[in-house]
Amino acid sequence: MKEIRTFTKTLAIASLMVAILIGVTGTVSSQSPPPPMANELADGVYQWFGFGYNSLVVISGQDVLITEPANSGRAEMLRDYVATLTSNPVSHIVMTHEHYDHVGGTGLFPDATVYCHVNCQPVFDLAVPGLSDVPEVDETFTDYKKLLIGDKVVELHYLGPGDGDATTVVYLPQDGIVLTSDLYEDQALTMAAWVDDKNFTGTRKILNTISTWNLKHAITAHSASTDPQVLRDNAQYYNDLYDAVYQALKKVQDEGGLFAIFRAMGTLPATIELDKYRSWQNYDSSFTRHAQRMMFSIFHGD
Repeated sequence: MKEIRTFTKTLAIASLMVAILIGVTGTVSSQSPPPPMANELADGVYQWFGFGYNSLVVISGQDVLITEPANSGRAEMLRDYVATLTSNPVSHIVMTHEHYDHVGGTGLFPDATVYCHVNCQPVFDLAVPGLSDVPEVDETFTDYKKLLIGDKVVELHYLGPGDGDATTVVYLPQDGIVLTSDLYEDQALTMAAWVDDKNFTGTRKILNTISTWNLKHAITAHSASTDPQVLRDNAQYYNDLYDAVYQALKKVQDEGGLFAIFRAMGTLPATIELDKYRSWQNYDSSFTRHAQRMMFSIFHGD
């Protein structure tokens, strides 16, 4: 990958982003977050990783597409970065899902059409004024939408719920680039505190599906890596977790009947282990919660 540039803006904005980074990592650090990082992934396609969040930037012809600016402070820095690449205004903003920490800051791009899966709006309608920055959505889609950004094709795929109910896969088939949010991390488990709204069987389906695509880069929300092997490793993790939880549930049901699973829900997840992933960050603190979420996804449907 070609390193384009790293930069910072003002201490005030950087301080604001510290709070955002705490929300992503769950830890409080006395150090300022690292400066944003930008990489050119293909002709006219860039990854901008700043303050714990990824955005994709696609520039072709007169069109400029970005994905979720996240919040007004980060959006201002993303806007400044885009201005180093083109004088054209951002024309398209794509949301990968409905969660409020990903969708703010669109007001800084007044010329842009905002796209979000149809399941976004019912969640945005519940936003608490003053505490949530949710966008005005201009266009929605159900299963699939193709955008033409100059001569670039950007596909929006809905493969079912994953992290939330509006999980959108952004795919550039010409360049072999895929972007998802909050489905996986690089050699780490999603922290236990952040899995309550994640459908684990849905996440497994999505990762297995896109792992078969011809990929040169796979981007996830909160990791700098774009190596598709990270995506494939996480697809295997969800497959292994599914198999382990399914076998445990099947054993309980075979021995005690269907409703024995209800009695086992509080204790069964702690009996499941996957030593293969013990070296991954957050395994000790979060794996049992992952086993529980997979159990609920299999047995309860969410």
